[in-house]
Amino acid sequence: MAINFLNSVDLNQNQLIKAAIESQPNDTAAGTGVDGQLYYNTTLDTIKVWTGSAWESISGDLTELDPGTYINIDNPLGPIPTINHDLTTRTNTTSTAAPAYGATFTAIDSITTNSTGHVTVVNTKTVTIPASDDTTYDLLTAPTGSAIRLDPSTGANDDVTISGTSGQTTMTRISASELRVGLTSNVTLLGNLDVGGEISQTSTGNENSFASPLNMNSKKISNLATGTASTDAVNLGQVELLVAGVGVFKGSYNAATNTPALEGASNIALDTGDYFVVSVAGSFLGEALEPGDFIFANNAIAAGSSPAISNYTVVQADANIAGAGSTDGATQKGVAGFDSTSFTVSASGWVQLKPQANPYGAKQALNNTSPSARVESGGLTTFTINLADASLFGTGALAENVKAEVIEGSSPFQTVFADVTRSGSASISVIFTGSVANDAYKVLLTYV
Repeated sequence: MAINFLNSVDLNQNQLIKAAIESQPNDTAAGTGVDGQLYYNTTLDTIKVWTGSAWESISGDLTELDPGTYINIDNPLGPIPTINHDLTTRTNTTSTAAPAYGATFTAIDSITTNSTGHVTVVNTKTVTIPASDDTTYDLLTAPTGSAIRLDPSTGANDDVTISGTSGQTTMTRISASELRVGLTSNVTLLGNLDVGGEISQTSTGNENSFASPLNMNSKKISNLATGTASTDAVNLGQVELLVAGVGVFKGSYNAATNTPALEGASNIALDTGDYFVVSVAGSFLGEALEPGDFIFANNAIAAGSSPAISNYTVVQADANIAGAGSTDGATQKGVAGFDSTSFTVSASGWVQLKPQANPYGAKQALNNTSPSARVESGGLTTFTINLADASLFGTGALAENVKAEVIEGSSPFQTVFADVTRSGSASISVIFTGSVANDAYKVLLTYV
């Protein structure tokens, strides 16, 4: 839906960016205009102006365009010529060659184009393949030491010594044709050690015994199997099972019914640190509890032992009163009440804001009934509103502090644009071009 401007729009010499003129298929559809009104004729692709009695084209005449080399033109007389570059066809050819050593072949070295992108020069280059210089090698075991021998088809033999890594591996000559890699007596691991089976001591004695502490260099042992013997290492899962049940959350506690039983002769057994969170308010060993409070076991408590309050620590989690602050982190959290004028609170504590009316807003019909007055003069209709009226903002109201939005007086209540002027006191005026009837428009007022 278009925005209805009821007065002239002054852009104050600013640019009108990305604006489109009204489009119509012909003069009849454009209707009767006013002097200077424009529209775009989508059939003729021209812009027309109303000259007082008719629509006249302002697109101007177009000089005929002639085609040139590789260029053709559709609709050369306009109004919109289309210039196209002729299609260029090219035939590519291929060839194959299998040159031997010392032979030559020709390849494209560079291509030169002109400023329009047409190819003007193709430079070819003759490439000569060098003579053959292949050398083959036999890989042998060197006669001595931990080395292998490279036996070339031309030239002398080359021996390559294979050494172990200090503190990790050693290289040993087993026979004239075999070298063997083994671990050193003391192995230093710099990365991960993946073990396919168990690490255990062999029958020869001390292959896996450690003369000094095992340094893992800040690494971890992954995928460790569950230990079964008293001398086995254990994994994290076993450790968690060992400490399970000690100092852990045990669930909610109904202080109204003592469920589960934490007091009395039928109390349940607890370990040190076990705790509950109160879900229903009530009394616990003389302490008044509310939902959210905590109960901790100070020591191991046997079942059926009638524990005293000294066996527990009670933390009342909601004892703080909520405060006010400028930031979240600097504001005290806690118990608070809510103004029933603005909020509703359910039995479960759900707080909701009530719909709020704006005490600083008002709606006024533009007519000739107080606090609005209508004057028609000089081709303008002016509605003047007294903002200090008791039905609006009362004594002391200033027009400079009031925002105004003009809307239609009936559905769809579209926002329209008219001149709005303000006095230095409580008077605000809405001015329309032409004659405007009473109640044709309303104004929404906001006092800031």
